[in-house]
Amino acid sequence: MNYPKFVVVGHPNKGKSSIVATLTLNDTIAISDTPGTTKEARSFYLKKDGKVYYELVDTPGFQRPRKLLKWLKSFGDVSATKRPKLIEKFLKEQCESGEFHDECELLRPITEGGAIIYVVDASKPYSPEYEDEMEILRYTAKPSLAILNYIGQGDYTKEWDAVLGQYFRIVKSFDPLNANIAEHIDLLEALSHVDNQNGAKIKEAIEVLKEFNSQLIESISLTIAKYIKEALSFKIVKKSHFFKSNPEALKKEFKKEIVNLERKLFDNIKKQLNFKIDRFTIKSNELNYDIFSQESKEIFGLNKEKLVLISTLSSAAVGGAIDFAVGGHSFFLGSLIGAGIGFAGAMYGYDEISKIKFIGTDTVQIGPVEDPNFGFILLNRAVTYAKALLNTTHANKKGVVIELNSDETKLRTLQNLNKLHKKFKEGKDKEEDLAKYANIAKNLLK
Repeated sequence: MNYPKFVVVGHPNKGKSSIVATLTLNDTIAISDTPGTTKEARSFYLKKDGKVYYELVDTPGFQRPRKLLKWLKSFGDVSATKRPKLIEKFLKEQCESGEFHDECELLRPITEGGAIIYVVDASKPYSPEYEDEMEILRYTAKPSLAILNYIGQGDYTKEWDAVLGQYFRIVKSFDPLNANIAEHIDLLEALSHVDNQNGAKIKEAIEVLKEFNSQLIESISLTIAKYIKEALSFKIVKKSHFFKSNPEALKKEFKKEIVNLERKLFDNIKKQLNFKIDRFTIKSNELNYDIFSQESKEIFGLNKEKLVLISTLSSAAVGGAIDFAVGGHSFFLGSLIGAGIGFAGAMYGYDEISKIKFIGTDTVQIGPVEDPNFGFILLNRAVTYAKALLNTTHANKKGVVIELNSDETKLRTLQNLNKLHKKFKEGKDKEEDLAKYANIAKNLLK
């Protein structure tokens, strides 16, 4: 084994599996509010391009720590250098009966070279019963770090700090359900100081994570740009008899295909971020609205008054870059139509999905969407979804509640964004235009 190994231990139902899922970017790990979900020690790995950067072992919680500690102390006052041998003796002599099944499962990987991550729930008060567990772990003489998890609403950090500091080299607060990439990296930095022998390898893993996160944002941004281009240029061509017999069916099919494009985008983003479980969903009333609904237009796009107001500013900003302070409930609600579109351009097609037109004697076409607002609705929805997932850990099994950004946001060179939308609709874009759009999406995601 040429990579660091950490064994995650503690009381049952304190968030051990959640921490393993978050640190290994693996949402398939069984997590439950029911104590005893983890019954066997199981290894998970952070991998990239086939290389393992570290291993985390998910373990059952302590069940009989008091009885085990009594067994260890029955050998008298053993020197510190000999205590690890007592743990080995325990594993050899006491595990076959099954009485100490969980203790054997969690101690064995520690004796096989794993450093210790001890997890407690700091939302609940400290209790002396935990000292039995910590004393047992001290017998292993392995590098150790304690994590303060917060499962409930309470905060007993001070009293836990006072106790844990006597047993562990480092004590860190970490919320596996809500930790962002910076907090993930901060915890790994702490682990690099705990396990001195593997410090350099852990730092290598940190650099890989940073690079991976940067590549993810680049990849998702390009995915969004390609989606916007496809959705804005989308059209359906049919024989005219279909239109004559059922024009509403053609419009319905057109809308359905656009909605499917967004669904595919969301699945693609989820896949890129390594969310595998089918039941993972984003719970958001905002994104549950149909793309073409009035609610979606109001949340993610511009109303007519805003569109006209911003369009009339064009003469003051032609050829330059502008900053608009953006308020409201979304990343750029209320101020995203660029300066060059003009009053007439702003009004053309507003609230219009697409007219059905004849393109031959027996052929009709629907699409692209004519509403100049539509590109911004698509982009804002896509960025909202992607940013929510980027800030979601792999321990989260209950879905994500999106809170749309209500802070002021600035978006530069609005004219370029509008020009790109127009190019996409007309099919006149070049390869560099896609890159420009992806760069805008990347800045929004950051």
